[in-house]
Amino acid sequence: MSKVEIAIGGRDFAISCGPEDEPRVRALVESINEHYQAVAPRFSQNLLFACLRAADDVYEKAGVAPGEDPEARQLRERLSAVEHERDRLEAALSAATDARGRLERDIKQVREEAHSRNDAEARAQAERIATLEKRCADLQHRLEDAQMQELPFAGATSGGTSDPDLLPALERFAGLLETCADKLEARA
Repeated sequence: MSKVEIAIGGRDFAISCGPEDEPRVRALVESINEHYQAVAPRFSQNLLFACLRAADDVYEKAGVAPGEDPEARQLRERLSAVEHERDRLEAALSAATDARGRLERDIKQVREEAHSRNDAEARAQAERIATLEKRCADLQHRLEDAQMQELPFAGATSGGTSDPDLLPALERFAGLLETCADKLEARA
């Protein structure tokens, strides 16, 4: 420790401090002396007011109230910011959860509608197939009935000549009907 001679308000004082602290102590003394010059001439009262003004300047520049820890204030501000961010994130999470619920509900509804539509289409397709099968069966029966009967025009002549293409045409028609019936049975 070294002894430092200082003067405040025209009075000399000797204080002890570390050699590395001497420039800082002299700067503090100068600051107090500046505050001391502006107050009344009584030494102890002036010194008290000068120190109060210097301390007030320190707290004001630090942005804290006297007795308040600057680190605690910074921590409270940081905590407030974190809480605000948490609230914002919770609101965003809630909105995302709501949107997910709506999306899942919409997907379920679309699936149900598609399933219902597929069932209706399958029923309609089955009805069409059944109708076509019935028509083919009716045509087949009519053709068989026609083959069993002797056609009145089979031996007749039209204008004195018989139509040799009629019987092969009817046989081709019967073959087409059978093919149609086979395809419909394969689909069913």
